[in-house]
Amino acid sequence: MRSLYSIFVLTIFALFEVPAYAADAPVSALDPSNDKSSQHVSPLPLAEEGSKVEVMSELDPYYSDVGINIPLTEKPIPTIRSTSEQVIYSELIQGSLIPRYMLVEASVYPMPLLGTYLKTNQPNFYGQGRLGHYSSINVIDSATAGFQEPWAVSAFFGNIAKIVRPGEDRVGSNIGYTGYLVSAGTKQIKDNEMIDDHWLEVEWKIKGKVDYPDEKLSWSFRVGGKFHDNQNIANEIYLNLFRSNLNTHLPFLSWANNSTLDMKLFFSEASSRLVRQEYVVGKKYPKMGWRYTPTLDIGFIWSSPEEYSGILRTTDTNTLTLVFRPSVAF
Repeated sequence: MRSLYSIFVLTIFALFEVPAYAADAPVSALDPSNDKSSQHVSPLPLAEEGSKVEVMSELDPYYSDVGINIPLTEKPIPTIRSTSEQVIYSELIQGSLIPRYMLVEASVYPMPLLGTYLKTNQPNFYGQGRLGHYSSINVIDSATAGFQEPWAVSAFFGNIAKIVRPGEDRVGSNIGYTGYLVSAGTKQIKDNEMIDDHWLEVEWKIKGKVDYPDEKLSWSFRVGGKFHDNQNIANEIYLNLFRSNLNTHLPFLSWANNSTLDMKLFFSEASSRLVRQEYVVGKKYPKMGWRYTPTLDIGFIWSSPEEYSGILRTTDTNTLTLVFRPSVAF
């Protein structure tokens, strides 16, 4: 059993780079806050005619999906030629009220699913993740925290733009999105335990990804609400700000560069009180010539007992979960 636990810990340390939020669920167009530079993403329809239906997919330990991108008009996909984040965000927002693309997606979250499986079917192994007999910190909790659903189906309605650095012709997967996202699922994860719940999530977001050999940038700014059929789970209104930057030409010690910031605030729809907050910060150590980048994300998740009621409220005090994710980005 100890050897199995060692393998699990080593696997966590070897995972590809994953943003800590991680989750909200839904890098694909629908993913709310993922910066997965290591993942494979099938190309989006970048042809100028703008009328091509395209299948896209990605595989990642925390977020895997398959989706279909469907143009709603014959207009070509616009191109943003700038390295300025302010210019990119501004141009993405312009004209975003009228959707021109639809993306339908099915997603699953392997690591959160593994956490629920281990706690239910391997309780002794799961318990060995605790740091000390009197500690409330569990390594498996820290590695899988931040996802409250095991899977989802989603539909995105909005606009897409290609992003190109001045002087470069390669586009690749450098895409920005702005629009509306509707997601739904049938389960909720609480403390790595599966709960029956039909939920619906609605949000407006601006997100995107720029990926060059020497520079990577991803962002997701969103506001929305999540509503539950299970009356013991509070409906929530939330705000999420996520940005991740990697640049081999910039110094490691610069606080704003080669770093990750992920902040989520959840408020009860009924009382407007804060019921959950997540803060994760990370640093990357890039070096020219390396095919990988060591990273470290740390943070915490604070939860109020008001997030649950009835038989699902297992405590009357606030809880704090540590997030600790050393990883390697390729």
